[in-house]
Parts: sequence; C-alpha cells; structure tokens
Amino acid sequence: MNQNKTILVLGAGIAGVTTAIGLKKLGFNVKIFYKPRPFIAYEGFSEKTKDGLISSSCLKASLLLKEQSMRNSNWASNSKNVNYEYVVCRANLDEALLKDAKDNSIELIESRVIGAVDCSEEKPKITYKIDEKKIEISADFVVDARGRFTPFKDEYLSGPKSFSLLQELEMDNLSQNRTSIDSTKDGWIWQAYVGNKKGYIQFTCDEELAVKINDFDELLKILKEQKAEFWSLQNAKPVDKIVKRDSFSKIHKEIINTKMILIGDSASSIDPLSGNGAFQAMSMSSIAPYVINTIINKSEIEQKVAIDFYKSRVQFIFDKFSKVGKEFYSLEKRYTSDFWQKRQNWPNEKTSDSKKLPRIEEKAVVTESYIFAQDVIITKDNPMGVWCYGKIEVVDLAKYCLGNKLEKSLEYFDEFCKKNSLSMGLYNSLKRWCIEQEILV
Repeated sequence: MNQNKTILVLGAGIAGVTTAIGLKKLGFNVKIFYKPRPFIAYEGFSEKTKDGLISSSCLKASLLLKEQSMRNSNWASNSKNVNYEYVVCRANLDEALLKDAKDNSIELIESRVIGAVDCSEEKPKITYKIDEKKIEISADFVVDARGRFTPFKDEYLSGPKSFSLLQELEMDNLSQNRTSIDSTKDGWIWQAYVGNKKGYIQFTCDEELAVKINDFDELLKILKEQKAEFWSLQNAKPVDKIVKRDSFSKIHKEIINTKMILIGDSASSIDPLSGNGAFQAMSMSSIAPYVINTIINKSEIEQKVAIDFYKSRVQFIFDKFSKVGKEFYSLEKRYTSDFWQKRQNWPNEKTSDSKKLPRIEEKAVVTESYIFAQDVIITKDNPMGVWCYGKIEVVDLAKYCLGNKLEKSLEYFDEFCKKNSLSMGLYNSLKRWCIEQEILV
C-alpha cells in the first residue's frame, strides 16, 4: 500500500535517519536529502542513546559508542565523578548514520535544501541545489529534520538565549579519555579529551557575551575571568575556527500538519545541559512514522488524532527536559549574574494535574502501525497514559480495580492473570506496578 508513496526526509542526523528507517519499514519510498555538517563538533551520549540506535537499526552508528569517558562534574561547589558518557565526533556519527540508511535501502541525495517546505499546493514541495542547479521535487509527505538550521516561517517559544562557543583542540597525549563540566560566573564549560591528541572545549553563555567572542584569543580572554580548571587548554592549540551556535531551549508553534512534520531539534530543542538531546530526538522519531502513516492512509478524524498526539508528545518531552535543565541551574547558588538568574527562573511552573489519579481517559496510542484513540490509564508516573504493561493490555483490569473495593479487585486480578497465563514473575511484577500506581488500593 505504501510502496507507491514517497516521503522526503531533510537532514541525516539521528532524528532524520531513525525516522527514515522507521518509514522504510512501513513500506514507504524514502529519500534523504543531506549536506555534511559544516563544522567539527563532539558530543557526549548516554547508554540509552546507544540502545535507541540499536533498536532503530542504526547498528553502524551504535558501534561508534564503544569507549566511555569518565565525566567529572564541578558544579555548585561540588566536585565528583558523576557518570560515564560516550564522546563521539558528530561528523563520524553522521557518516555512520548514512551507511545505516543505505543498509536499509534508503536513497541518499547529497544536496542543499533551499528554504522552508512549500505546503501551498496539494502535495508538499522542496527546492534543493546540486552544484549550481536548482531542482524542485514534490512528494506525498516531507519530514524536516534539519535541526537548528531549519529555516522557519512560524513563531517559537523559547527560554533564555544561550549560545555555545565550540573549539576543537590539539592537546598533549593523556593517559585516558575524560570529560568534565564546570559551572562558572558567566555560564558553564564542557571539556573533552577523545584520544590521539584531540580535545574539545565548549563554553555556553548568554547571547550578549557570545557576540563579543569571535576567535580563540577572545575566548581565552573571557575564560580567564571564569573560575575553573582548564585542563583541556594546557599546551593546547586551536584547530580551525571557533564555531558559534545557539543552544537555547525552544519549541515551534507549528510542528506538524497533513503535509509535513518537524522532527528532533527542528521541532523543539533543549538546553544541552540537560544532556538529553539525542534521547529527545529518538522519542520523536520512534512515533513519527506511525503518525505519518496515519496521516497518509486514514480519515480526517484519525489524522487529527495523530496530529494532536504528536503535538502533545513533543510538548511533554520539551516541558520535561526544560524542567530538568532548570533543576540543574538551580543547584548553583554562588553566582547571581543574569545568566544564572534567568535560567533558574525558567520555565515557569505549570499548574499540576488536579484531576483524580489514577483515572481512565481516551487518548491516542500506537497500535498496528497507526495512531488510534482508545482508553488509557493516567497515573502519577504515566501522565500521557498507558494501556499495556509489556505486551499485556491492562485497561480493563484497571477499570475494574478502580471501580471496586480492594478485596474484589484482588480476586479479579488473580482471575485476569490466570486467564492471560502469566508466569509467577510477571504476576508479581504486574501486581507491584498496580500497587505503585495506586490501581490496587
């Protein structure tokens, strides 16, 4: 059914490639338009990012996440080794992602996409450029995953304007790879040594300070005013020019319609301090193929369910990680500069859910490759709703338990588990979950 339908994916980062592979698995004809990253950047990734790449069939990309670096945190007067992270050159990761896309029979077109997606006609259209030749192409749907480089016509909501200054370094050889993060007077600093005399430093600060820094010497001048151990700068030399890019949290007001969808940083981006950018991207790309499949193949009513579902998920993820960032910033009590004051007071606290928990509500869910509306259980730990525990549908179980006293609920629970032939281990696990979520009370 989908093999005659073409979807264009703009961008070949984590969000773009994982979405493209998901669409290919649903039978769509998928083309990725990409342009190599214009600067060198390193990024730290968690174990859950590696797991996400594997589950998304990005096996070559996952293999780059092989050697973890100890991460030292010097934050709010506390210095400690907090965790490990995989530090990867994004150019190498991009190359591996392209190979993964090719392994999944996705057509790759190296080009520069010009401007925003044109949704004014029946089918969405893009204009791209190869050498000096401009080419227009229409498709059944467009996925825009160009990240922070995506040109937007709509408005967005954002947090305080942060910019990150990125500098690749040539360093002395160190005995092992390492990273560190430091809170300082005017921002925060991430340093990394990735082996083979290669290092990296990133200074994140207010926009007003960032505009004053245009080269390595100007960066050094500002860093001298910050109190931190700049171990990455000892006998270091800059490699290429300093890179300046925005790194503040923002979410766009129009992230999806019946012709196109924004994915990853194109839809919403979070402060890198939260350390969840890749996870956020894959949270979107894991559901986007089913949203698109519903938009292309189902009725207007079902399309609206899918669109609202995607909007609410992106907003939920954005709110969650914006709050995580605020919590990190709020730990720092030594500094009272505008940089810290702004971020310790954003975002504003949202009104908590005043409805009774747990409860049953109709919400959108992913099932059989589409998005459908059905009853789910809203709990304190599942504000977006849950309808399965593992592979077991539990809504009817919850409905009964929430409508009856504990004694009857326990009897029904035993009957439910017996009917579904649950093992003793799964029986105990489900029972514990029902108690924790206050379904069995």
